[in-house]
Amino acid sequence: MIQCGTILRVIDKTSVVLGRCIKVFGSTKKRIANLGDVVLITVRWLNAKKFSLLKPRIRKRFNFGTLHRALVVRTKVNYCRFPGAFIRFDENAVVLVTRKVIPVSNRVYGPILKELCMKWPSLGCVTRCII
Repeated sequence: MIQCGTILRVIDKTSVVLGRCIKVFGSTKKRIANLGDVVLITVRWLNAKKFSLLKPRIRKRFNFGTLHRALVVRTKVNYCRFPGAFIRFDENAVVLVTRKVIPVSNRVYGPILKELCMKWPSLGCVTRCII
C-alpha cells in the first residue's frame, strides 16, 4: 500500500532511481494506492551516469524535483492471486507512464505481474520477466 510521502523505486530505463509519492489518483478521498494504481511522484534521486548519457532535451524532463505520473507495479504488501496463493515483493516500485498509462521508457527491469500486463498490454511489451 502506497500513500503520500512513500519513497518508491523507479524500475525503468530513465535515469530516475527514487521518487516520493505526492498524490494518489482516483477518487477525491482515495489515500492509499495498491498494485495497478497511478500515483504522482517527484524525482528524489537520479543515477548520474545514466543521466549524463541522456539527450539534452530529455534531461530537462527528468531533472531533480520534476513531477511525473507513475504506475505501481510492486508493493511490500501481500497480493492474493487466487485463494491461498500470495505474492509479496521486497520493495515498492513504480514505472513512469504518460496520461494514457503508456510507459515512458522502452525497458522495465525486474518481474511484473501477469494481471498488470493483461490490464495494460503496453507494459507487458517493454518487460522481460512476467510472473
